[in-house]
Amino acid sequence: MSESNDFIIEEEKVTDTSIFESRVRPILAEFMGSIILVSVVCAGAINTESISMNAVIYGFTMMFLIITFGEMSGGYFNPVITLGFTLARVLSIPQAVCYFFAQIIGGIVGAALVRASYLEGKHDYVFNGYHSLWFYEMNEIETQMTIMLSEARPTFILVLTVLITTLDRKKRWLSPLAIGFSIIVCSYTSFSERRGSTSMNPLLRFGPAVAYSGRDDSETLWKIHYVYWIGPIVGTLVASLLYRFVFALGSRRIRIQRPCCKKQPCYSEGNYTNKIPDEFGNIGKNVP
Repeated sequence: MSESNDFIIEEEKVTDTSIFESRVRPILAEFMGSIILVSVVCAGAINTESISMNAVIYGFTMMFLIITFGEMSGGYFNPVITLGFTLARVLSIPQAVCYFFAQIIGGIVGAALVRASYLEGKHDYVFNGYHSLWFYEMNEIETQMTIMLSEARPTFILVLTVLITTLDRKKRWLSPLAIGFSIIVCSYTSFSERRGSTSMNPLLRFGPAVAYSGRDDSETLWKIHYVYWIGPIVGTLVASLLYRFVFALGSRRIRIQRPCCKKQPCYSEGNYTNKIPDEFGNIGKNVP
């Protein structure tokens, strides 16, 4: 009797451990990684006051975070990358929602830590997010459409890079480098003297926006904040669709098939000669 009870207790322990490793730990990894990302990148904007140096900080931070937490959660730390992997059928919707809230809360905590760590006069560099010093000039000179496009274009490049490199087993080992360098290049080439740098990550805008809401001039903070969500989301949608229709391997690719008819045999009969590689790059059976 005691042996059976011990077996039941041991079985419960294994179940609890698997739930923690498959459900809880990935969410905690996204939460902690988001704290580190937002706090390091925003602190870098304050300490360096240089867009080129901060672009390097941003890219290398993502590299070591992906290497550190990638096997636990996937290493997203970005709501729009989470959206991209959901559209690519890698993440389930419930898992993506949990990641989203973990990232949002982590971004707020990271920005709050930065605000608590520096004197008030230094915070203009992160008032509206990652390295966005020229916030007021941007409202007067550049249109909201221009800002959204400046966020959508580099986000498209980033998300497409992430999807192609991480979901192909042959390229996966290089994905941290590819993602980090794409962030550095996009951050540096998307810089504008009137609006600062692009973020490609709404956390780097939303976290500081919440953390600095108590300032006297914080009302202007939210007037065009939505563009930092719409722009990256549009870029992510385009990148995800392009990946699913063109670059995806195996079952993740959406293929447009011609309808079967009596005069022409169906593709499923094995008469179609084009062979499509699976998600691991191996050539398999005939697939339309």
